[in-house]
Amino acid sequence: MQRFFFTFTHFFFFTIFSLLITTNVVATNYYVSATGNDSADGLTISTPWQSIAKVNSSFSSFLAGSTINFKRGETFYGTINIDNSGTNENPITITAYGTGNKPVISGFTTITNWTNEGSGIYSKVIPSDSLTNMVSIDGMQVGMGRFPDNEYLKFESFDTNKSISDKDLGTSTNWTGAEIVIRKNDWTIDRCVVTNHSGDVLSYKNLGSNQEPKANFGYFFMNDQRTLTSFGEWYHNPSTGVFYMYFGDVNPHTKVVQVATLNNLIYNNNQAYIRLENLNLTGSIDNAVQFQGGNDYCNVQHCDISFAGNSGIDLRAGSRACIVDNNTIRDCNNCGIDNNSSASQTTNNTISNIGRILGQSKAAVGLNGIYMTGNGGVISYNNIRNIGYCGIIVKYKGTSTVSYNRIDSVCLLLNDGGGIYTCKPSADVRIIDHNIITNAIGNYAGTPGNHSMAEGIYLDEYTSNAVVTNNTVANIGNSGIKLHKAHDNTIKDNTTFNCAVGVDFQNSSVIADYIHGISFRRNIIVSKTASQNSIFFHTKFNDDITLFGIADSNYYASPINDNPTFKLKQPAIGTKEKSLADWQAFSKQDAHSKKPPFAVKNTNDIRFEMNPTKILKTITLDGKYMGVDGKIYNGTITLKPFSSVVLMKY
Repeated sequence: MQRFFFTFTHFFFFTIFSLLITTNVVATNYYVSATGNDSADGLTISTPWQSIAKVNSSFSSFLAGSTINFKRGETFYGTINIDNSGTNENPITITAYGTGNKPVISGFTTITNWTNEGSGIYSKVIPSDSLTNMVSIDGMQVGMGRFPDNEYLKFESFDTNKSISDKDLGTSTNWTGAEIVIRKNDWTIDRCVVTNHSGDVLSYKNLGSNQEPKANFGYFFMNDQRTLTSFGEWYHNPSTGVFYMYFGDVNPHTKVVQVATLNNLIYNNNQAYIRLENLNLTGSIDNAVQFQGGNDYCNVQHCDISFAGNSGIDLRAGSRACIVDNNTIRDCNNCGIDNNSSASQTTNNTISNIGRILGQSKAAVGLNGIYMTGNGGVISYNNIRNIGYCGIIVKYKGTSTVSYNRIDSVCLLLNDGGGIYTCKPSADVRIIDHNIITNAIGNYAGTPGNHSMAEGIYLDEYTSNAVVTNNTVANIGNSGIKLHKAHDNTIKDNTTFNCAVGVDFQNSSVIADYIHGISFRRNIIVSKTASQNSIFFHTKFNDDITLFGIADSNYYASPINDNPTFKLKQPAIGTKEKSLADWQAFSKQDAHSKKPPFAVKNTNDIRFEMNPTKILKTITLDGKYMGVDGKIYNGTITLKPFSSVVLMKY
């Protein structure tokens, strides 16, 4: 009895002691203010620390559950180095306190006291982690100087990924030491350093892609003082650290010039259970937020991220179960979000102006809104616009969902990409559902080509087990939905409108069995002009057209001429255009598919409406309209979230 009492008493006091410790861990808060003092304890809003340096020097001692609070309305220069982990119940949080705007964590240095170098060029020595890759004037990003300013030079030949040859180059200017930006193909811009200029040959070391260039593509020079000829162009000397900018006749003291001088703003090296919330992160040479790897269960939420020399958020491989939610990300040279973590969630983010300045990205695969690899995850309810290459690239190995995203204006600098792009076979399902994609443009400057290769939804080489349903794709330079050597995919209940091609099936190889197992049902394919095709099936293998799978119960509409066209190209028949009836007879497909019951006189009689929101949308009509399925609408029409309709004046 006495022994039991002794054990119970010790257990009681041990439990109370443990609870006190746990309570202390959860309740630990630290405060940072620009008017604080690093000699203070930082434990109250009356005794805050002053600097990021103080936070970094203390981080290893922060216990799980600690919160580091930066004061709203204030700016802090520095990189926050995360050097400790939280736990599932008690993550370490970096956030804001007080009222007003989010606290700014900045890597920008504002340049004053310029030195006049003559000829409109001014300079300033700036301490920097590395050569800068992000500069703004009056809050607008400006690019490095380049030659030529607005066009490409052309090379006729190349030697693997080592050199290019331009017969018109000459040696009047020796470009050794400068950078060269090479358009290697339709989908790749590579940034390289010129290691030797001999005659018409430029030898280089690539900084990004390992792909070999293609003959007769374009290039230009960059990152050399001799390229400074237009207002705002800049150059950062790698040996002296001197920063140069061309102002011409403009007084530099009338402009606010900010140069990123820190590589990262948040750097997390293998620490788990970290939360970043309510921060404004701006001005980095490399990634604004970099999670180096092994960063499990880390969240970035409600942050504003801008002016990143590489990507806004970079989650490296080896991390899992991270959440990136409700952030605003803009003006980044590479990607808005480059996410290689597994089982992650990327939701409700607004991403804009990514990869919009040629040559600024150093990445092999870049200029994307969201670039996702890893083992499964969810990408939903993101708003993505003004993107140099693809809106979303998905290369998951596990089950993934890309749904309810609004994507607009992509492929602005490159070609052969799309709003949503995926490739490679997968044993796991990739769901692409209820997305709205508009204005995939396609840019072929610096290539021998002369047409857009931009797609709405692009299932590229060997894609399998993709389920593409309930999406809307409109105003696309090439095709609304493209399948290139893709097999065993479902394409169902989608709408394409005003695309050069509604749906494009392509097999660019003579190898059989590349297009098969396709289920193509209940889609609405609407051409706005008579020159657009409903379907383009082009293959180098003769049996692809009749053996590709099943197509049925689709609506094909070309309201201007009442004659939807099916363009077919294969060795056995050459190139043919067929009507719906001819297509049905030839392919033995689309037995129950239809076209609208009447045509319209001009494009003004065709009305396209969409609802890229989470709530119902009611639209007032200016008369009586008919859908391509024959349904009549008069007065109003209500659209469900992330849906659309194409109407014809009745």
